Amino acid sequence: MTTIAPLAHDTGAQEDALIAELSAELSATVEAELTEGGSPARLVRLRMRDGSLQVLKLLVDMPGAVDGHDLDSFRVKLRQLDKIRADAPDLAAVYTEKLREFHGQNWAAYTMPFYPSEDVAACLRSDTPDVDRFFTQLGTTLTALADHGWLLAESEVGPGTIADIHADRLERRYWLLSKHLPAEYVEGDRITINGRSCRNPLAIAKLLRDRPELTSGIDPARLHFPAHGDLNTRNVLMTAPADPALRIIDPRGSIANWDVVYDLAKLLFSLTVWDVGLREGFVIDYGADEAVSVAHRGGLYPAYRRSAEDLVEFLENHAGVRAVVAHDPGWRDRLLLSHGFHLLAEAACRLSDIKKRAGAGSAVDLSPIELAAGHYLFGVLFLEDAVAQLEEHGRIDPRRHLSLLPA
Repeated sequence: MTTIAPLAHDTGAQEDALIAELSAELSATVEAELTEGGSPARLVRLRMRDGSLQVLKLLVDMPGAVDGHDLDSFRVKLRQLDKIRADAPDLAAVYTEKLREFHGQNWAAYTMPFYPSEDVAACLRSDTPDVDRFFTQLGTTLTALADHGWLLAESEVGPGTIADIHADRLERRYWLLSKHLPAEYVEGDRITINGRSCRNPLAIAKLLRDRPELTSGIDPARLHFPAHGDLNTRNVLMTAPADPALRIIDPRGSIANWDVVYDLAKLLFSLTVWDVGLREGFVIDYGADEAVSVAHRGGLYPAYRRSAEDLVEFLENHAGVRAVVAHDPGWRDRLLLSHGFHLLAEAACRLSDIKKRAGAGSAVDLSPIELAAGHYLFGVLFLEDAVAQLEEHGRIDPRRHLSLLPA
């Protein structure tokens, strides 16, 4: 571990200076900036003196960064990688290895090998989308996480976990949404989205705290080894023909046992809104009486929609997932409820992310406000439906729930 003195510059200038300083210390040449990702960290590909390739990942702390995008979380990711290496060596074999780490007063960085790869959902975006291949690759990933990670440790947890994790996270981050999003989105008691009247998400968070019986049947009874924690599709890399053909990157930053379903909901949110949203952006229109409509620009990719619709059934039939949730009858409903909360949490992440994002096949920058608004509106819509189904039926029907995705 190397410590370098902090630099007194604005964030962009400090990042540039640190990249130059760290690459010099490593006797490396910066080859390219890697811009696809979901965090505010800077990533660059380095050519090392021996000709090998590495990735340098750097985060400079920013005022207002939400938890998970802040420096403390970034540093805990490094400790989680150490824990996986020490306690889950078979899982570590398919993780991208942490090589060196560096720390300053208001920043941290680490290096890892660079692997030519594509994310696990790339096959859904090809000219000939292959849903079967996607699920085969996802199945391999989940087997590794379950057999060599999640099932290594287990601890009991009391009721109220959903409120403690998801409602609390929404309440902590809502100030950022209130600061940047239109008042009609965040301040009123209700908002009509895609034709459906929805409650303010803060009111739903309070409801879940005030009426614990709504989630008592779907709260987790057990937490498991922290094998990841942020299992979006961009954090699963397929490296074939290399061996292993799977590389997992960028865990959440948790060294305590964790709810596996939190991860599974990140897979769903990747397919329904997040990944295509970051690539294409959103179209948001206003109708009468402050009603609003939201959709992906150009529409949700058809193979993503099909995969999202089939995901819960796939998980039900996956041997590793079945073993992890064997004593967790409410996991499906918790996954769908978590999905809505993840979208709302991501809206705040977009506002704390300083990186510019270009649309797929376009040089047009995607506004962080647009990305935040799209995730927020979809999050409010999906959360309203999940909670309304719990109130009415005590469970959430996956097909009915996912039919909220615009045609």
